[in-house]
Amino acid sequence: MNHLGTNLIRTKRLLLRPFTMEDVPYVYLNWASDTRVTRFLSWNAHQNITTTREVVKQWMRNYENPAFYHWAITFLDFPKEPVGNIAVVYQNEQTNMLHIGCCIGSNWWHDGIAAEAFLGIIPYLIEEVGCNRIEARHDPRNVNSGKVLRKCGLTYEGTLRESDYNNQGICDACIYALLAKDYESSRLM
Repeated sequence: MNHLGTNLIRTKRLLLRPFTMEDVPYVYLNWASDTRVTRFLSWNAHQNITTTREVVKQWMRNYENPAFYHWAITFLDFPKEPVGNIAVVYQNEQTNMLHIGCCIGSNWWHDGIAAEAFLGIIPYLIEEVGCNRIEARHDPRNVNSGKVLRKCGLTYEGTLRESDYNNQGICDACIYALLAKDYESSRLM
């Protein structure tokens, strides 16, 4: 892959951009401290803003690595207030695979934000970075995540039983993927 880092991406309503230290209060208040948001995630809700500050500092240090992809999800009209994040959480260079994770503050659920952000990064990751496979997974009890992935053109490939862990404990993982050839075919239609 031709790693290019976390570049700005604009969609109809959103600006996806790197995080800054000014984002810390928004990250904490908008999603990182919300147990509803972290219910199906593998990290616990932040108990204080100090934890959030340390996490954002680490993200910012990681921006020096061109293979690090982690965007703040903001609205074009309010680019200084992140409402969530979307990131490559795992990658495999041998197969040119990027695994995506996304998190949206509960105040913005059911408004198409996650799907719009995911659809925004797909062309960048396939066309510019050269990713062959974009994949994502979710706990089957988190039905809305599956809806987002299907809306973004990912294909459900199966459920791995008791193969994952989140704040609910050991759980199944529904696996979805989009191959570059499928993405190219859908663009030609």
